[in-house]
Amino acid sequence: MRSANLFLASVLLFAAGCGSGLGTVPVTGKVTLDGEPVEGAMVVFNADSADGRSASGMTDASGAYVLTTEFNGDGALPGSYKVAVSKFEGGDDGMPDTTGMSEDEAMDAMYSALDKKGRNAPVAKNLIAKKWSNEAGSGLTATVTDSGPNEFNFEVTSK
Repeated sequence: MRSANLFLASVLLFAAGCGSGLGTVPVTGKVTLDGEPVEGAMVVFNADSADGRSASGMTDASGAYVLTTEFNGDGALPGSYKVAVSKFEGGDDGMPDTTGMSEDEAMDAMYSALDKKGRNAPVAKNLIAKKWSNEAGSGLTATVTDSGPNEFNFEVTSK
C-alpha cells in the first residue's frame, strides 16, 4: 500500500510540473483586411531557427487570434518568426471550413478533401492578397519574448 501511495504521489508531482513542456508563452493579436477586422483568417508564425516550431491561430469576428503550438491557445516559443496570413473563401468549392481547427486538424481536413484519384478538390480562393500568405515574401515578422507583451497586430490587403 505504501509503494502504491508513493507511486501515485510521484505521478501527481510529475503531472503538476509538466504543462506543455515546451516553454511556450501566450501570443495574441488582431488582423485587419483593408482596414476592417477579418474573421476566419489563418495566422501562421514560422520559426526563423531550425530548432523552432511554428504556431498558428484563426481570427474571430473581431479579427483577434490566439496562437497555438501544441495545445489550444498555448502560444508560441520565444524567438523570431516570419508570419503569413491567409483567408480562403469556403462555400461549394469542396474545401472544408477550417475555422476553429488547429493547424494539424486543418491540414488533415484539407487532405481529406482530395478525391479517390488523388486530384485536388476545386481550388479555394484566397481573399487576402497572395503576398501575405507566403511568410518569405509577406514582410510580416514577430519576435516573441519570455517577458512579453506578445501582441502582434497585422494589416493586410485584398489586392
